[in-house]
Amino acid sequence: MPKLKLGHALRILRRGRRLLINRVRLRHTGLDYLTLTLPAALPALPEDRNWFLRRVQGEPPISLWELDEVFTRIGADPRVRGVVLTLRGLSMSRADLQTLRGSIQRLRARGKRVICHAQSYDLATYYVASAADQLLLQPGGDVSPLGLHQEAVFLKDALAQIGVALDVVAISPYKGAFDQFSRGDVSPEGREQLEWLIDSRYEQLIAGIAEGRKRSADEVRRMIDTAPHIDTDALAAGYVDGVVHEEGLYKHLGSEHVIPFADARKRLLLPPIKPPSEKYVAVLKVTGLMVPGESGAPPVDLPIPFIGGERAGDVTVVQQVRALMKDEAAAAVVLFIDSGGGAAIAAEAMTSALEELAKTRPLVVYMNAVAASGGYYIATPAQHIVAQPGTITGSIGVVTAKPVTGGLRDLLRVKAFELMRGANANLYVDSRPFTEAQRAQVRRIIEASYQRFVERVARGRKLTPEAVDAVGGGRVWTGAQAFGQGLVDELGDLRAAIKKARELAQLPESAPVAVVGGKVKNLPPQLAETVVPAARYALHNARHITNGKAQAILPFSLE
Repeated sequence: MPKLKLGHALRILRRGRRLLINRVRLRHTGLDYLTLTLPAALPALPEDRNWFLRRVQGEPPISLWELDEVFTRIGADPRVRGVVLTLRGLSMSRADLQTLRGSIQRLRARGKRVICHAQSYDLATYYVASAADQLLLQPGGDVSPLGLHQEAVFLKDALAQIGVALDVVAISPYKGAFDQFSRGDVSPEGREQLEWLIDSRYEQLIAGIAEGRKRSADEVRRMIDTAPHIDTDALAAGYVDGVVHEEGLYKHLGSEHVIPFADARKRLLLPPIKPPSEKYVAVLKVTGLMVPGESGAPPVDLPIPFIGGERAGDVTVVQQVRALMKDEAAAAVVLFIDSGGGAAIAAEAMTSALEELAKTRPLVVYMNAVAASGGYYIATPAQHIVAQPGTITGSIGVVTAKPVTGGLRDLLRVKAFELMRGANANLYVDSRPFTEAQRAQVRRIIEASYQRFVERVARGRKLTPEAVDAVGGGRVWTGAQAFGQGLVDELGDLRAAIKKARELAQLPESAPVAVVGGKVKNLPPQLAETVVPAARYALHNARHITNGKAQAILPFSLE
């Protein structure tokens, strides 16, 4: 008899040990319902916090990916009847809300009941909870799905009061990335775009609630239009299925065995050991503002559109892509995009590297909350693009801007003396706007950049440049709209993208998945000046996007 290899023998021992543990655990009951309290914000992928951030912010919250793995484990345990999710408000992107709903639906499909319990329900919380079997409300609470409200603020006149302006050159009126600083009111194209986006997002919410609650769309609209609803009215109207304190869950569920998941974790069945695989699916993250240089993150995340949060540096991303190209075990790559773009030149550098990667193995894109402008640019080499219906994408276009502070100098009586050699030496200085000749030259630059953008999309999506321009020109779409326009191949979550990557690479379902790439470089933490480096980081980002160079950047933030 041939001698077993050591690795194979160890796997047999581990499998036998796991079977024995599960057999012992099956003898113990008392796991009817497990309770989980969900944080307001669940990141899409597991977060890696350094020691300083762990001390300041605590342990990272459970991610949507990890929560789905928890649900998978619960779904496989025959002793568990269901799960009670306690919701305390959800502050997440539309795409992440849809991912969470999908996880709940998959758990129900495995035969488990899902009950949501909350002190109150706003629209986001109700949308997610509508995927569950039951919605429970705390006495004294309310159901307040008040609809969607969006406000566009324009600062041109306010900035003029202090002598500051923004000189903008855009590829089309739809590419309004800097409209809020350069206009005194919304443009007709800007209004049109905001209208179709809010319509699409609103209809997705209504359709999801109607499906989950088995109501007509008109009934859901009526519920929203007449909100808020006090607890007794919500129960009478069937908007919730019970008004119950947490202490009353035992009686409502008809079970004494309602326990926290943390207490049940070590009593659940262990998942089966997957067969070994030499190949894996790599998930490469590109998140935040795209800039030339290295990726980074501030010590404190400032919630400022465009300039807050992480940034994706082309040097870092290109290095990560090249490392993957050398890794023969990475049989397929899923590019996880959550970015509204940034510097066009940075997006081009990343895309060129990704194009070479796609020649060697399947490249699938998953668009999370936002994959627009430069975020769509880098998706063009992919063989397959997956987005959530609520993803914000498109914005195929280019814009440039520089601040003009000459008026502020005059207001402050600042005198300046200039020396120049070269007719355009002052092209990017902030003391004065572009001359007409300079504006024409800048216009040529962004038109060339836009043409390159269109050509990449046309080649990647197998469309004509004219067809791309018809949906481009800076126009922004939801994922559902982009799917209809041929800019996206499939509506789904990250797991759908991984499934497609395995299929294209001819990998088994058991092939592992790994998030790859170097760690994001954080700014050095300064205990006494935490806000100062964060502000400097934001200022650095602001300079990146208002330096007069071509920007492939999303016009606005919807979340």
